[in-house]
Amino acid sequence: MKLDLFRGIQDDFARRKPHYVNDWVDGWNLKTLAAILFIFCTSIGPAVTFAELLQSEVEVIGVVEVLLSTAISAGIFSIFAGQPLVIVGVTGPVSILTISIYGMAKALDINFIPFYAWAQIWAALMHMALAALNACDYIAYVTRFSCETFGILIATIYLYTGISGVVKYFNEDSFSAALLQLLITLGTVWLAERLSLAKNWSVFNETARDLIADYGATLALVFWAGVSFIGRAGDTDIPRVDTPSTFETTSGRDWFVDLGDIEGWAIVLAILPGIIITVLFIFDHNVSSLMAQDPELNLKKGAAYHLDFFVLGFCILATGILGIPPCNGLIPQAPLHTKALAVTRVTEKNGVKIHKVEKVYEQRFSNLAQALMTLLMCFPPFLDVIGFLPQASLNGLFIFMGLASFDGNQFFDRMMLMITEASQRVSSHDFFQEVSFPSIKKFTAFQLLCCAVIFGITLTPAAMVFPLLIAALVALRVYLLPKHFEDAELNSLDFLDVEGTLARLGGSGDAQAEHAPVPTEEVAANKGDIETEVELTRGA
Repeated sequence: MKLDLFRGIQDDFARRKPHYVNDWVDGWNLKTLAAILFIFCTSIGPAVTFAELLQSEVEVIGVVEVLLSTAISAGIFSIFAGQPLVIVGVTGPVSILTISIYGMAKALDINFIPFYAWAQIWAALMHMALAALNACDYIAYVTRFSCETFGILIATIYLYTGISGVVKYFNEDSFSAALLQLLITLGTVWLAERLSLAKNWSVFNETARDLIADYGATLALVFWAGVSFIGRAGDTDIPRVDTPSTFETTSGRDWFVDLGDIEGWAIVLAILPGIIITVLFIFDHNVSSLMAQDPELNLKKGAAYHLDFFVLGFCILATGILGIPPCNGLIPQAPLHTKALAVTRVTEKNGVKIHKVEKVYEQRFSNLAQALMTLLMCFPPFLDVIGFLPQASLNGLFIFMGLASFDGNQFFDRMMLMITEASQRVSSHDFFQEVSFPSIKKFTAFQLLCCAVIFGITLTPAAMVFPLLIAALVALRVYLLPKHFEDAELNSLDFLDVEGTLARLGGSGDAQAEHAPVPTEEVAANKGDIETEVELTRGA
């Protein structure tokens, strides 16, 4: 790949500039209004959940900081980014990284908030520099192997976090309070799971079933929050989301960080977590962006990966100055946002009815509107409403998100095949017919080892480096796996198509259409259709 400074940003800007006015005009329709409410509901629950996790571990970052970060970043991104369909927010990996940076600052007796701010300032500068150097071209080397491992890793972290919360009930609260919280947690998991499968119900009409499935996790959260106030449950003292009474920081500090309230050597040291943030976002943000612009979604206005990464740098700069968590592309919210704006028609293929996308309302209004709605949640009386949520229901949401992320992940499917009796092994995936089972086992075992090592690292003081290990998965796929598997086996298990992906990264709408594969099941499997690999659920 040729190094041509600012080439990617210039091409992206030229590609998207003619569409900017239409990006706003096209937002005035009923489809967009429905998408605004949908994406807001699918984002607010996880945002509050991550905020509660951060407050329990970091103490000086809570609900208001996470919601404000989401609102500011989404607002900037919706106005200035090239591809406004990508939804940004605070993610699970960002929460883990923030906790690790807090531990580092505490161990070195560094004032955390200024240190955190400087880490983001350095990361912002790195984002801008990498965008200028066209670094997003290298996302073409990301395949199923990396995405699936990352998806299972995040699912495992969600499960671990939720289950750890359940264990705390019995260690820190009275027995009756612990039992009530256990009921709320399991009830949230069960109801969210049931409602998310509403599309398969025979009752109600299709529209009603779709609505129930789309808002399943949010409905479960609200329902069990209500149950916690009924009868004797309401008399039992259980922990709820800790929110301030007004728009203020969790610690009571000023909103703008005093960047000079830190030693000079600590400012330089903040480059290290800045690098880690940058590495994480190169992978996480661009993967979410790829998913939101999958060829099957039939987008017409063109991609803008380099410009988007440059704008993301300004988002991080803004959150850094305020000392609040940085945001990047959300999975599954980013692809779900595009799907919510899609107009489809039912067609039949191989005897199976499928929904084929005819057009997508590619506009900026829905992203900006959900950002403004999130901003409103930072103020009373909405803060008071959030404060009614039991922490137990958020632990339930964590567990649900973890379990739901296994669905559609080929890595998980292969793990299930490994423990299935030989006579009972069946799979719809092409690799099951094209690759010998010993090779499938070897490939899956190696992937499982990678996932286990990275997860183990997240439980140690060295947790901050886990994004580097995720990035290393790409190198392992490109350089190590070809030495242990035949080309035909890798093409079936984990197809690497650098040229085709590069066409999607930088091509115009027409170029994307030219290089995009025909949306068949076989191609979706072989070409690295990464949407289902790390998808959590439509309602989380």
